[in-house]
Order: sequence, then C-alpha cells, then structure tokens
Amino acid sequence: MALSHGIVSVGTTATLLSASTAGRDGQTILVQNPAGGATVYLGGTGVTTSSYGYTLDGGVAFAIDLQGGEALYGVVASSTQSVSVIRQGV
Repeated sequence: MALSHGIVSVGTTATLLSASTAGRDGQTILVQNPAGGATVYLGGTGVTTSSYGYTLDGGVAFAIDLQGGEALYGVVASSTQSVSVIRQGV
C-alpha cells in the first residue's frame, strides 16, 4: 500500500480532505490541525459549523478508516485553516 501526504486549506464551505476509491476498503486518514489553528469541523459532504461529526481544535489530530466510496470533509467558521493530512492505503 502507498502512503501520501499533503497540506489542505480548509475553507468556509465543505472542503474534501480525502476520499477512498469505490470498491477499495481500508484507507486510513490522519488529519492534524496545528497548534493555534482555527477549529475545523469534520464530517461528510454536507458538513457545516453547526452540523458536523467531529470538532478538530488547534493542536489536535484525528484518525479514521475510510471504506470504499467514503469521503472526509472539513469546514471552518471563517477564512481558511491549513491542516496536514496523511493517507495510508491509497
């Protein structure tokens, strides 16, 4: 399995952080919000700052296993916030 990484700039509309290829299970995603960063709200395609699955505060990391066809999105209340993303199994 391959490993990829990058910086994603999360905006005020749902921003794709990672997606698992349909039919391919077992992609692990780690998202890290740097210390002092704005809160990032994580969830599915319809994520908003008031309807989300996980609150990622500055200085915190979040890991999830995506199954085939699933995707993880993030959104911030204002401006943008850069987060680090590592993907395993891509």
